[in-house]
Amino acid sequence: MPRRRESRPAPALELKTTRLAGIQVIINSAEHAVLATHINTLFAATPDFFGGEAAVFECGRLPADAPSPDWAWLAQELTSRGLNPFAVQNASAELAASARQAGLLVLNAEAPAPVPAAITAEPQPEPEPATHPDPQPAVPAAATTLIIDKPLRSGQRVYAAGGDIVVLAAVNPGSEVIADGSIHVYAPLKGRALAGARGDTSARIFTTHLEAELVSIAGVYRTFDTALDASVAKKPAQIRLTDASQILIESL
Repeated sequence: MPRRRESRPAPALELKTTRLAGIQVIINSAEHAVLATHINTLFAATPDFFGGEAAVFECGRLPADAPSPDWAWLAQELTSRGLNPFAVQNASAELAASARQAGLLVLNAEAPAPVPAAITAEPQPEPEPATHPDPQPAVPAAATTLIIDKPLRSGQRVYAAGGDIVVLAAVNPGSEVIADGSIHVYAPLKGRALAGARGDTSARIFTTHLEAELVSIAGVYRTFDTALDASVAKKPAQIRLTDASQILIESL
């Protein structure tokens, strides 16, 4: 009789790579009063809009000599409004140090200097120069495009890593489409659409029926707590960033 194979228990811990999409919180001022006023204004109409989204504080626009914000207070303010800040990026050494003290991660910490190669006691002969054929021009990898042909229901999230996403059915309220490139929705866009998720400011969002809850280009987002202009509401439209990093919505 064949021997029975004993099933091995799953390991208690496994490590796998993953890509997490979240909200980039761009800090333009470290002044407590200014931040408090803007947070209250920004979230006044949609206090519970973000359902536990991960968030990263982007510090690249702060001057090098800017004082550190009250990170603990700032994180708590956003947590109470549905965001989960866990890290800072593009922070100066002083900002990074204060963020660590507040329990935040620093995503752009400097890597340790490389260890120099050991020096041998005896001189080694220099290698003969190698001859190589003329290099062939590299063929750029084609960007991937994810195509979705079924409606997205509330709670569903689709992410197109490294390319565009094309949706041929409705993106319903409560659902979310995310792409490192552009987003094309040939149907009603009623949920969230986040293009340029890894910082591509040239990415755009296109739809044949604009009725979105939230749109975002390269981390710059806009909610629609007020009614859209009649020229684009429930009509074909495109969404892009201006040179001043502002969301622009245009009719098609």
